[in-house]
Amino acid sequence: MFVGLTGRLRVPPADGLADQVRSASCDHGIKRWRLCLTREQMESVAYRLWLHRMTGSAAEANRFARECGVAHCPYPAERDGPAPGVVVTTAPGKAAPRGAGSSGRG
Repeated sequence: MFVGLTGRLRVPPADGLADQVRSASCDHGIKRWRLCLTREQMESVAYRLWLHRMTGSAAEANRFARECGVAHCPYPAERDGPAPGVVVTTAPGKAAPRGAGSSGRG
């Protein structure tokens, strides 16, 4: 849906993300879709998951932050970066950054 709304979003998906989504393959053994993404595309996915979290569903964003180490944190109190909209990263396997909780507000 995120990729399909490209022309209507204020912050469009990263370049090449639509092609990667269209060429994704499903690994039926682990019941997951596989995407090969650049760092910029991963940050774009984190932003999309943050948008989804704002509608009341944080499960996907939390899982992505936990497994991929990327979370979008636009609120100054939730990140250690210099400006809103900065993507915060952690090493996979470590705790997600502050603000990656289910409320979306820390």
